[in-house]
Amino acid sequence: MSISVLLFKIFRVVGLFFLAAHMTIVFLFSGLLFNLLQLILYKTLYNTNRTLYRKLNYYLIYWSWSQILAIYEWRSNSACTVYGDPESVHSFGKEHCIVLMNHKYDIDWVISWFMANHLRMLGNAKASAKKALRNIPVIGWGWIFGEMIFLDRNWAKDKLTLGDKLDKLASYEDPIMLLYFCEGTRFTKEKHKASMEFAKARNLPLLEHHLCPRTSGFNFTAKHLKGKVPAVFNIQLGFPNSEKKPTFSNLLRGYSFNADLFFERIPLDDVPTESDEATSKWLHELYQKKDKLMDDYYKNQKFPGEGTKVGRSYRSLFNSLFWNIFIGVPWAYLIFKVLTTGNMFLVSIVTTVFVMLFTVMFYMLRATKADKGSSYGTDKKSPAKVKNGATKEDNAVNDTAETTKGGVESAEEKILQNKEATNNNL
Repeated sequence: MSISVLLFKIFRVVGLFFLAAHMTIVFLFSGLLFNLLQLILYKTLYNTNRTLYRKLNYYLIYWSWSQILAIYEWRSNSACTVYGDPESVHSFGKEHCIVLMNHKYDIDWVISWFMANHLRMLGNAKASAKKALRNIPVIGWGWIFGEMIFLDRNWAKDKLTLGDKLDKLASYEDPIMLLYFCEGTRFTKEKHKASMEFAKARNLPLLEHHLCPRTSGFNFTAKHLKGKVPAVFNIQLGFPNSEKKPTFSNLLRGYSFNADLFFERIPLDDVPTESDEATSKWLHELYQKKDKLMDDYYKNQKFPGEGTKVGRSYRSLFNSLFWNIFIGVPWAYLIFKVLTTGNMFLVSIVTTVFVMLFTVMFYMLRATKADKGSSYGTDKKSPAKVKNGATKEDNAVNDTAETTKGGVESAEEKILQNKEATNNNL
């Protein structure tokens, strides 16, 4: 390797680090400002004019989340192609809906935000998360004010409060989407093997491209929201074959990943909710259908029908540029002034701040990787006690935070018991 090539690679790595550190600074500092404004709105409007509170809070959420979205759209120059019947595609975003999406890629949550932003409903994109995430500044605090669903991961507790939380979301005047990753964690070969061993033991459908869906949360939600939310959207996500994997770190590096999305609208009235068994059977059959869609996609590199390309949004670009100027420029000027003073104490403070930001950035990127999700029976820890196919900590809604724990023991009996503990009430 020549010296010039080596120097280029070093400069590229250093430049990427400073870019990521700068974006982290802007995201965190602007996010804290949004959290403060959200708190003020909550104290003054939530109990007196909830509709106005939600409309104003929508923009605070948008200003925060679209900074991340701008990385996908503009830093990596990526977009999406949408497939499906015209009625399904055109109705998405015009009504309250539950979204059932496959959970295979590290950036599938970014793609869901991309579509929500295209439909001008990014601030009303909802999901569920474990209760501990409430304590995380910017993201967790923003989710509190955004009325996200937080769960104790104990079904005995969650089932008492989940209905009220769903009713709050259903009462929104503007359309919302409630995103469910029913697989509970992102797909890896190891998790898939554990999932299919569980499916065999329970005589459930075997899937090639998905993990077995966890049914308890969807069963409850479908039954509770019937008559309040009109539709379920089956959305299938795929990325064409590429040498690079669609990860958030690769987005930061500038690699492009154009996603393909298949839309199917299903009236919620068509989902059987007379019993948990009937709803579970419907969900398993849907995932068999999703598996066939994915099989065809890998063979043809496209979903059925004609695709419509959805371009990048200038809204996310302008929003990101504004906050990078408003916060980033004063911050960069402050660093320059400190470094040019020659004061070692101030320089050490700046260095410490950069190390802390690097740590935050590292853990944020690490958390987006598929192998950092829940173990789905691959974590070698003692199995939880199982009752009726669910762990004691069984959560009501399949959670994007992905922290369900399981375990694998050498004896076959313990393997089956443990997979039962990690499969959320199948």
